[in-house]
Amino acid sequence: MVDEKDFGVEDGFSRKSLIFSFIALILGGSFGLLQLLERTPTIDGLLTRKTYYLVLTGHGVLMAIVWTAFFIMALAVFVLSRELKISFNKKMLNTALILSILGTLIAAITILAGKADVLYTFYPPLKAHVGFYLGLGVLIIGTWVFSAEIIRVYAQWRKQNKDLETPVATFGVLATVIVWLEATPPLVFMVLKNLVPMALFNSPVDVLESRTYFWYFGHPLVYFWIIPAVTLWYFAIPKLLNVELFSKTMAKIAFILFILASTPVGLHHQFLDPGVSDIAKFLQTILTFVVASPSLLTAFNVIATLERGGRKAGGKGVFGWIKTLPWSNPVFAGLTLSFIIFGFGGIGGIINASYTLNYIVHNTTWIVGHFHLTVGTATTLTFMAASYLLIQDWFKRKIYNEKIALAQPYLWAIGMSIFSLSYHIAGLLGVPRRTFDVTYNGLAPAEWYYWLIMGAVGGIVFWFSGVLYIANMILTILGGEKLDKPIVTPLFEKTIETLSKRGVLDKLSFWVAIAVLIIVIGYALPFYEIYTRGLSLAPPVSPEGVKFG
Repeated sequence: MVDEKDFGVEDGFSRKSLIFSFIALILGGSFGLLQLLERTPTIDGLLTRKTYYLVLTGHGVLMAIVWTAFFIMALAVFVLSRELKISFNKKMLNTALILSILGTLIAAITILAGKADVLYTFYPPLKAHVGFYLGLGVLIIGTWVFSAEIIRVYAQWRKQNKDLETPVATFGVLATVIVWLEATPPLVFMVLKNLVPMALFNSPVDVLESRTYFWYFGHPLVYFWIIPAVTLWYFAIPKLLNVELFSKTMAKIAFILFILASTPVGLHHQFLDPGVSDIAKFLQTILTFVVASPSLLTAFNVIATLERGGRKAGGKGVFGWIKTLPWSNPVFAGLTLSFIIFGFGGIGGIINASYTLNYIVHNTTWIVGHFHLTVGTATTLTFMAASYLLIQDWFKRKIYNEKIALAQPYLWAIGMSIFSLSYHIAGLLGVPRRTFDVTYNGLAPAEWYYWLIMGAVGGIVFWFSGVLYIANMILTILGGEKLDKPIVTPLFEKTIETLSKRGVLDKLSFWVAIAVLIIVIGYALPFYEIYTRGLSLAPPVSPEGVKFG
């Protein structure tokens, strides 16, 4: 049992993890701005073809994996240490952190050296330096060590509280870890089986096999981002409004649905791959629609909680409660704006997963606009907003500038809305994603130019919002007014007293077993087809060896 006044081990880990996540955010965000400007028709020659794909790879890896993973680790330790009041093992946390940082540094150095211009998806037969693959592998092993410690802490708490339900925030952390452990082993298997031999010995690879293993991981990664954001909405928004979450049961059902259906859905990224049967694609399309249901449950649950809080504050009429919400609180504003924008991202996700509609938007800027609503806002803005609270406990200092903190989420929401809408429309017009020269040497339709320029305007606005956020965080850490007592920790004080009896929803081992069964059903057919047909091995090629026009 940890002393409620002493979270030294836990907060020490969280502080280090948070700072490393900031470094990834700064570098990845800078890469994103360079990429955005290079794709803007009125700006020419900012990057070479070589450096464009370098920053594109760096932006994807740093933002999708590194920024999110390190922040989530910091958040998870904070939540479990406060909510369960169980001590973490210092050696396990340090081992996890060292491995994660070491792996990130190896992969990042390889990217910055120009030896891994294979994009975030690292599609073979494009070949990167072996350091890229090994670095990401070491990072994932570090997260496995961390996940093992999370599970150990929960198991210890469960042993001491056999009859109590799992608290909601802890449930969300566990769901995040479970989805990560479901998704990552096949990726590591693919890297060791295919990509490391390709990098070291120029061994040929089967492209479809490798793509299928990647997307087995690639789409569950979305829920690794989203579930912690949902967890923060469920926990922090009711606390800020001084009301109860509308339904803890509904929240846990949503988490369970994420556990059950978030992994066997990757084939909807492979609708255009001819080597996978329509039956397998259709099955995973259905599962993709299933995994959309917890988002709908979350929407209902959070909106009902917001209305409860608004009416408690004196809101009248059908919509009068909205204006009584604390929009001048930067934490509330950031969390709620990210939740609202996630709704639009979810609508786009249904389109992406639709078998026929996907043919229209596949590999266009529509996809870029979509995932900047999910990982770019629902996750990132949520983490930013929550950190305005969390950093005060981690570093015992007040936010350096509250006015900047309040302006920042609104600027992010405005800029992201302009950027995403522009890129969605540009995608419908056929503008490709990832391509270095979107003007096709001046031959592209003129209607593309307007939307790409508008996208750049929005992108610059939300990038500036990110600069304000990072500056405020750094100034808070270095010079914020010192606090005498924690801000967030007291919010967990009455957790145990309000817990009900343990029910079937809290039997996580049961739900994990069902999830494994669904995964086997979802992926048995495509892998059976791939291996019984026989692998079609392709020789690897370095990005420098690709010839253009």
